[in-house]
Amino acid sequence: MAALSTYDKFKSLVSSGTDTERTSFFSDAIFAIAMTLLAVEIRVPEVPPEELPHALLEQGAQYFAYVLSFAVTGAYWLTHHRLFRLLRAYDANLQRINLVALLFIALTGFGSGVLARYGDQPAGVVVYAVIISGMGLSYTALWQYAWHRKLFGSDIDARLFSYMRARSLAVPLVFLASIPVAFFSPAAAEYLWLGVLALDAALSLAYRRRPATPGRARPTKR
Repeated sequence: MAALSTYDKFKSLVSSGTDTERTSFFSDAIFAIAMTLLAVEIRVPEVPPEELPHALLEQGAQYFAYVLSFAVTGAYWLTHHRLFRLLRAYDANLQRINLVALLFIALTGFGSGVLARYGDQPAGVVVYAVIISGMGLSYTALWQYAWHRKLFGSDIDARLFSYMRARSLAVPLVFLASIPVAFFSPAAAEYLWLGVLALDAALSLAYRRRPATPGRARPTKR
């Protein structure tokens, strides 16, 4: 057997491993910064005291964008936490996909600001929907890649993976569907986002009725 080149040996040593904590900690930091920066878009009104109540009410779009973005980003932080808790190993491609997901997480503040200021315009809604869809599709890719490369521990069977993948697709599918709607009615597109809750509830109900089945993930290393 031919000896590995120096480059190939280097790649084999640094491109994979079982310690996922560093990636998880780095990702947590990105989430924390992104979620904190969401509040920057909410400004303290510079008005006379007697006009403050009215000025606060006028910032409804900023509140909506903040709460929505915080909820979506928080949900994906939970998804990220669960995913990395279930991994037994990682490789370079998994980390690359994770970086793509974090790219969209870091863009959430920008998307939230655009939605707050231009949520009544098709372009404002489309920009936000694209960012959230990119985030969701990236996490779907993470689940799919980890399963395909057998990076999960033995607790993940085929049915459980199917459920997790279906849930990860719910958000991007709804937000992608809202994009063409936004060109006719931005408000209707935003109402359509509520479909995520209905779809998630339907998936939970459907999979409660199905027993778990044996999967093909490798046993967890001790």
